[in-house]
Amino acid sequence: MDNELQKAADKFLSGEDGKKLAGKRGQIEKLASSADGERVKTILEKGGFEDAVRRGDAGAMKDAITRAMKTESGARLMRSLKDLMGK
Repeated sequence: MDNELQKAADKFLSGEDGKKLAGKRGQIEKLASSADGERVKTILEKGGFEDAVRRGDAGAMKDAITRAMKTESGARLMRSLKDLMGK
């Protein structure tokens, strides 16, 4: 599954949205290292996200992300990311 995940990531990054995302790398890194970003990272770690990625378990990945995004920190992080991407 790692190969499939890599192919999906490569496909996304070569598209219009991916190129836009790559151009804002510094701003995205700043968001990721913010207090909300760190809280979301902790929630994902505790939710088993990394293990789900290693196993290729898309359902578990989605569940962990959904739980994280339902928190106040996750919602703020997503709003900031949407603003950054102009959506």
